[in-house]
Amino acid sequence: MFALAGLGGLKMHDLLNERSKTYKDIKINAKDLSENEVAELLSANPKAMFRPLLTDGKKLVVGFEPEQIGAIL
Repeated sequence: MFALAGLGGLKMHDLLNERSKTYKDIKINAKDLSENEVAELLSANPKAMFRPLLTDGKKLVVGFEPEQIGAIL
């Protein structure tokens, strides 16, 4: 999970979509979690992550960013 975030130069908290239904259903405050705890949360609840995740093996695009998606494709 950390390798994935590292591709985008992101922290684990940056991959967590706090507006997702899954995150809201968990009823926790991500600000209280360490990077390791967020990684565990996302591993157990992948729908709490921003989607889509696109990579070319060197870069990572998180969410719907048309310009960034176009650069990878």
